[in-house]
Amino acid sequence: MSLEEIKLTVSQFFDDVYNQRNLDNIDDLLTPGFVYHARGEDVEGIENFKKWISSDRAAFPDMQFTMVDSIAESGKVASTFVVEGTHDKEFRGIPATHKKFETIGMTVFHFDGNKIKEAWVVVDGLSAALQIGIVRRVQK
Repeated sequence: MSLEEIKLTVSQFFDDVYNQRNLDNIDDLLTPGFVYHARGEDVEGIENFKKWISSDRAAFPDMQFTMVDSIAESGKVASTFVVEGTHDKEFRGIPATHKKFETIGMTVFHFDGNKIKEAWVVVDGLSAALQIGIVRRVQK
């Protein structure tokens, strides 16, 4: 698979999983042993990933990802993105604030052939938490 093709697979991953909320064809994009590393968790396997993503989408039903840039090299793709959404339902014990957020992040995807086998995600969660009001800025 060419570098451009794996970049297109990453684009399809963001669009299908997050923006279109379509998990039906995710098996076509991920290896059976897929591992998703995000927020200090290692989510192993496609079915566990589907549950994890569904939980996020329940709390932030209008969540949208916009890819900003992607760089591909040696079976890996690094993608930067902007994510935005509204905290409309309880999320990990935090009651809904009904406030919007917009923040940035990056994911490094590792491929096995033409499928994603692993993803390492870093998101500026502090900015999102400040925007939705679950963390307060310390004033001097």
